[in-house]
Amino acid sequence: MKLAILVSDFESGGVERSMTHLAGGLARRGLTVDYLVGNPEHPYLQCLDARVRLRPVAGNRTATLADYLINHRPDVLMTAKLADDVCAIALREQLNLSTRLVANVGTVLSASVAASPVNPLRNWLNRRRVQRVYRQLDAIAAVSQGVAQDLRHAFGLRELPISVLPNPIISSDLASLAALPCAHPWLQQPNAPPVVLAIGGLRRVKDFPTLLRAFAKLSRHADARLIILGEGRQRSKLERLAARLHITERLALPGFVANPFPWLAQARVLALSSRREGFGNVLIEALALGTPVVATDCPSGPREALGGGRWGRLVAVGDSDALSAALLDTLNDHGARDVPHDAVQPYRVDAASAAYAVFLQHVCEPA
Repeated sequence: MKLAILVSDFESGGVERSMTHLAGGLARRGLTVDYLVGNPEHPYLQCLDARVRLRPVAGNRTATLADYLINHRPDVLMTAKLADDVCAIALREQLNLSTRLVANVGTVLSASVAASPVNPLRNWLNRRRVQRVYRQLDAIAAVSQGVAQDLRHAFGLRELPISVLPNPIISSDLASLAALPCAHPWLQQPNAPPVVLAIGGLRRVKDFPTLLRAFAKLSRHADARLIILGEGRQRSKLERLAARLHITERLALPGFVANPFPWLAQARVLALSSRREGFGNVLIEALALGTPVVATDCPSGPREALGGGRWGRLVAVGDSDALSAALLDTLNDHGARDVPHDAVQPYRVDAASAAYAVFLQHVCEPA
């Protein structure tokens, strides 16, 4: 099978890391894999499996993708972002290709296309557009049951094959990456105050203001530090809020870190404060490294990732009091969970890639 994976807008998120793992995992299983990316110099790609053929998508995405499809004719083209989904479907029809199209959906799409809280007509039109486009796909791979249910009910995609597949999250070198030195002094000093760690782009959906408010309340009862790894437009807003909450000296915003795993391994607790998540890859990474987790019970990933709350504490979205209490309890060692091997095994790259290989084989079978 010849597979192409397209991520033209290649940023520093979980989608990019997962698709990079998947490309390598499928190549190791004998598939011919072309990886079409918009930023071939990104740090995530420095350790890409040598069997994967990296193909830059430069300049005009539509023209570059059209040229690739005409000249290479993959059996399957997998996309992972809405703009790429739309582009691929339009080109297949325009070029009259037999390539099967699969969208890997990693977010609660109905929420992400609801562009305006005060313009329901615009939101309805966006949803109808996605519905019309996605009905032309051959299959969808959803990262969680919640994402799949959203596609079926919010977009009426009940007849389209939708498979819930585990994200390829845990790479074979995770432990060695986590064992590397961590540059931040709060995680180097012996007997230093415990660190609460959060990882994610500084965007509204991650709701870091609630985390900052929770940490300010936590600080009244425990000497702790908060580190948020990630970059984004909310940085200045978060810095101003930290100043108002008088936690500036206990907060660090180091920006994007290509290898967050030493930080995650040495933190006392991982906090996820999101308003919504397709799945929440970082939760599985934390469990694999033995780091306790506190997460919001947002739609739709954390409850699935944490076994309904068996492997980590779940709190209500936007509730800084509940988040603060759960963090304090975890710091006091009352929130730790014994995570069984089976809880993370499906998310190991080789296991997840095997599931994807079976899925793709079904996609290619004659109707």
